[in-house]
Amino acid sequence: MIKRIIVPLLLFLPVALYAQGGNAVAMLENAIKKIESDAAVQMTFTYNVYDAGGALQFSDDGSLKLDGECYALLLSPMKLWCDGRTQWSYMDQTNEVYITDADSDEAQVYNPVYLMGLYKKGYTCSVESAGGKNNITLLAKGEQDFEKVVLALDAKTLQPVAMQIFVEGQGYTTVDITSYKSGYNFDKRVYACPLEDFPAAEIVDMR
Repeated sequence: MIKRIIVPLLLFLPVALYAQGGNAVAMLENAIKKIESDAAVQMTFTYNVYDAGGALQFSDDGSLKLDGECYALLLSPMKLWCDGRTQWSYMDQTNEVYITDADSDEAQVYNPVYLMGLYKKGYTCSVESAGGKNNITLLAKGEQDFEKVVLALDAKTLQPVAMQIFVEGQGYTTVDITSYKSGYNFDKRVYACPLEDFPAAEIVDMR
């Protein structure tokens, strides 16, 4: 399912090499601490989905509420909720709700903190700096769900700015974050799927 649904965050700018390995990991670790200390956060973003040949297939806006392992990601073709125990994925085209365990990689792959932590999962890191951004590239070693992920962090605040996610042979997604607001205290219900809103949906429990 990961390879069927490519969901986003961060725009890569090819610039002069700034640092490698250790510096990139340190930046990612500090960025993770920043997001976790900011929680709960709300982001809005625009994203573009491209096929393997680089042709634009889809563009849209989205929003993300995030607090640790809990998130609510709302897009036009799909909506995802994760309350730390369970993940729900609503697919508009098929009118189906998929239910999985929240502790699986598949459930957490939509969490920006998960993407920032890919250096722990067999990815090499490098960082390039320009225009007030640190652009961190994570390259897969061997077979992984993503061939490459590029995360752009604001050099001063460490907040995520943009992202590119590549799936080998299937294309890539770019995400530009248009707003980042922190310090929210969302009701826990926002991280659970409101099944009553989809009374005709088929429920597919994959736990």
